[in-house]
Amino acid sequence: MTRLYKYEAAGNDFVLIPSLDTRLEITENQVREICDRHYGIGADGVIILEKSDRHDFRMQFFNNDGSGGMMCGNGGRCIVSLARECGISPSGQNGSYIFEAPDGIHTGKVETSMPDGSDIVKLSLMDVRNPEIILTQETEYLPKAYRINTGCDHLVLFTKNTPQHTNLLTEGPRWRHDPRFAPKGVNVNFAYISSPEETPLIELRTFEKGVEYETLSCGTGVVATAIAAYMETRNRFPIHTKSGSVLTCEFNQADDSARHFTDIYITGCARKVFSTDNFVLRK
Repeated sequence: MTRLYKYEAAGNDFVLIPSLDTRLEITENQVREICDRHYGIGADGVIILEKSDRHDFRMQFFNNDGSGGMMCGNGGRCIVSLARECGISPSGQNGSYIFEAPDGIHTGKVETSMPDGSDIVKLSLMDVRNPEIILTQETEYLPKAYRINTGCDHLVLFTKNTPQHTNLLTEGPRWRHDPRFAPKGVNVNFAYISSPEETPLIELRTFEKGVEYETLSCGTGVVATAIAAYMETRNRFPIHTKSGSVLTCEFNQADDSARHFTDIYITGCARKVFSTDNFVLRK
């Protein structure tokens, strides 16, 4: 039997498994089985909370197809909330956790606990260097798109109309598998900047590789979009995800060329849905 938790962050859902005494070895098939929404629990990904010899804990992240080796912004907020539930003491300043992830060292802090049981978590992400400008040459998008790595590789396309009009079933895979991004591909973000006379915001939809469908939100995609929008307009916007949740980003521009961004944070909810001691992890 395996102890596990189901969490969601802005509608992006994960199964989290604490493995603090022994390092859990999990296979791609087991990840796919857990994430299957008919025969398993159902999730966009699996996260393992492990002991770290140098920091407060270690995060392993897997997409629901079993692939890993990348960061997950929404999942990072969930694991910070779980670390507190598991009684792990934070070693950083002002009650922040310091933890290892596939792309490096992050910090995370529970800022507020809400009456509905969710936590508001502020999570740091790695510096962004040398975003790449991609020319779209297509009428439904603005001429420039941006390829930005925020712990996971993202393409941000700015749509001329609200992204509700974008067919993600066709447009998502088309850009995700574009030969320019081979062999690994990219996550694809379709972003719409509201007109100046309206309340400034960005509407965002994301097609995630490794999940291979539209998720209700993507934390690293939100950050990539916030930085891309700043490069495009020199403005900062709240970002409304498909789930309806609003995520906020902070970052500093390290130089006038807008090629290096530091002090990157994403803040938003993380909520425990349920936990069980009785899950059978099949071989």
